[in-house]
Amino acid sequence: MKKTSACTAFALMMVLSEAAIVPALAQSPGYDSNGCGWYIILGCSTNRSASVRTLNDLGGIMVGGGAGSRILNTTGVEGFRNGFYCVADGPYLTEADAGSVAWREAVPDAYVKRGC
Repeated sequence: MKKTSACTAFALMMVLSEAAIVPALAQSPGYDSNGCGWYIILGCSTNRSASVRTLNDLGGIMVGGGAGSRILNTTGVEGFRNGFYCVADGPYLTEADAGSVAWREAVPDAYVKRGC
């Protein structure tokens, strides 16, 4: 009995330690069934270079929530005004997922917007 209990305890300890190594994402990156997603808009410009500078100032690509930040060319993205380069974190599956990412500390004017 003691041998079985020790083995079980060791196996449980290993499972728990591995779970701690791989963090769970609070946000679900991706698009919905319509091909739309929710973005956190951190700043927009008509000048791509200015948006790249803003992105780099914020930490570069893949910072932020589970989807990571990037430059989004709004031309042809339904829900966005054409002609802008927006620094965005996303897409996320839901507005709540996007809204749960803590960007407002770094960018007080950040807002969530849906795009397809």
